[in-house]
Amino acid sequence: MPTILCQYYSTVQAVINKKEERLRLPDGATVEDALDALVHKYGVRLEKYLYSEGWIEGRHYKTAAVYVNKRRVQWPQDFPLGTKTPLREGDLLSFGLIMGGG
Repeated sequence: MPTILCQYYSTVQAVINKKEERLRLPDGATVEDALDALVHKYGVRLEKYLYSEGWIEGRHYKTAAVYVNKRRVQWPQDFPLGTKTPLREGDLLSFGLIMGGG
């Protein structure tokens, strides 16, 4: 059973009033399973911040707004399985707007 670290930023942090927590998942769990576990724990107040949703060229999209080990899960070059990507012990999931600069 892998234990992963979830870090929360901006609005997600404000909604659940936590900066981070450890989440224990069953063997074979995926990013989607982790998202489902968090929605089950925190409810709809969190769910609306876990996904990006909108329209592009008349087509509706909904994608997870989560980083796995500091890479966005929706980037197919890094995560061809998307949210079906299996998680391993020690993986880091980051939620919320992550800003950087230079």
